[in-house]
Amino acid sequence: MRIGYGLRGGAAEVAEEAARARDLGFDAISTAEVAHDPFLPLALAAGSAGDMRLETHIAVAFARSPMVVAGAAHYLHLLSGGRFVLGMGTQIKPHIQRRFHMPWSGKPAAQMRDYIQALHAIWRDWNEGVPLDFRSEHYTHTLMTDNFRPAPAETAPEVHLAAVGPVMTRLAGELADGLIPHAFSTPEWFREVTLPALHDGLERAGRERSDVVVHCPGFVVVTAEDGPGEQELTALRRQIAFYGSTPSYAEVLRQRDRGDLYEQLHQLSVGRDPDRWVRMGDLVDDELLEAFAVIGTLEQVAGELRARYGSDIDQVHLALPSDTGRDALEEFRRRLS
Repeated sequence: MRIGYGLRGGAAEVAEEAARARDLGFDAISTAEVAHDPFLPLALAAGSAGDMRLETHIAVAFARSPMVVAGAAHYLHLLSGGRFVLGMGTQIKPHIQRRFHMPWSGKPAAQMRDYIQALHAIWRDWNEGVPLDFRSEHYTHTLMTDNFRPAPAETAPEVHLAAVGPVMTRLAGELADGLIPHAFSTPEWFREVTLPALHDGLERAGRERSDVVVHCPGFVVVTAEDGPGEQELTALRRQIAFYGSTPSYAEVLRQRDRGDLYEQLHQLSVGRDPDRWVRMGDLVDDELLEAFAVIGTLEQVAGELRARYGSDIDQVHLALPSDTGRDALEEFRRRLS
């Protein structure tokens, strides 16, 4: 079982944060593309990360061309001695068009298939000397001269793909080195939708389950012995409500016969009420909170993750209370393994 740590501090604290995660015994350190670029902090972390893997968890693929992402990933792979993992996701149409001002093809799974294949074509040129000649529906890369070809790496970065629905999950089984289920996922959704789609993709490609790293779905919140604070729970309810208002994720709620809640959340999210995000969070009851999140001490979280997912997951990402020691993390690993 791999245990990952997500960077949370500002730019000035990245190196110190990475060193603490290294000393605690984490296997990976990751960034998310939320309020900052996902690649730059990992360059800052590399020098103090030790043997940890450096992972984007995730970078928005469709906000960049495959060549741009291939270059950033290749550089971090060289910088870290071959320990970079490119975690990618599509994002949704409004963000791609209105936040990043990039085109939306309307066929995200087909576009992502082309994207991953383009990345590997570019890396084969750089690492193996296979001339670049990639042509697909969504991307064409046919020009690479010595002046623009970086020094080769011994291997290409692993590509881990974020997915919610069965189509993208199936693609991860076919082409990716890892599957990152969305945090907006329940145990039932994972068992009944995610895993069957993953295995279908693996079977189509003639691959084994061991060929893909499966990250833990849902929200994982580790607390001190006195449990979570009300502010922490409120923030989590609002985050669940935010995802629950998105049409792309509506089926997760409908599977639990909560389609009516999706309709309420969506209508509020597109409205003009300045307090809508507060009101939306209030609609997430305890039953839903428990379904989407594992909350408790490190020991309690280990037991609940094992009960929910058993051996079906290979990596989990944690944020720990500040007084957590290395021995506690190793005991957590032992309990999960």
